[in-house]
Amino acid sequence: MADTQPDVAEAAAGELTVASLEATLQKFFAKADKQAEERFERLESQFETLNVILAEHTKELESQRKIATSLQAQMKAVGITTAKHDEMLKQLLDKITSQEDRMRRENLRIRNLKEGEEQGNALAYLMRSFPKWFPEMAGNPPAHRIGPPRKSPDKPRTMILKCLRFTDRDRILQSARKNDVEVAGQKLRFTPDFSDATAQRRRPCYPVMDRARRTGLSSFSAVSCCHLN
Repeated sequence: MADTQPDVAEAAAGELTVASLEATLQKFFAKADKQAEERFERLESQFETLNVILAEHTKELESQRKIATSLQAQMKAVGITTAKHDEMLKQLLDKITSQEDRMRRENLRIRNLKEGEEQGNALAYLMRSFPKWFPEMAGNPPAHRIGPPRKSPDKPRTMILKCLRFTDRDRILQSARKNDVEVAGQKLRFTPDFSDATAQRRRPCYPVMDRARRTGLSSFSAVSCCHLN
């Protein structure tokens, strides 16, 4: 009988210890569950906030994309309009150039004539000289030098004369190609009088035309294309 009492006491103590441990573990797990739940709630709240921010950014990016698309469309339209305006401007400039060239088609440029050779009266000088240079030509063409007098004898000003008809100008050019005209040891050059725009387009042809003249060929230029005969 005496041996069983300690066993009962030990069993009761063991049951108390297990019960106490279970209670302690339950409190620990309950506290841990509560803390975990609170953390999950905070994380969930943070995720919701991030989702709201992400949605706002997505909306803003979509708005920016639409603005960029609209700007691209506007720029494309502006580019098309600018190209049309450039083409219209080019056509207008071409018309002005064509009209200016038509106004100058009776004009003839005389190059390499020494300064002062005409002694201040270009018309009288040409009236005396033309019958010598071109016996087949008649008439009294008005003429003048371009720009103020130059001191350098190496670069005399160009003289411009106006023929009665552009056919007269062409006859002079043809005659000048066949027969050289020299004054005071300088070979004169007779060229058409073009507008600045046409002269600019012809300029790349000058080296080719000069080589053609040196080899005895005649040349003429149509706008920006050189042709050799």
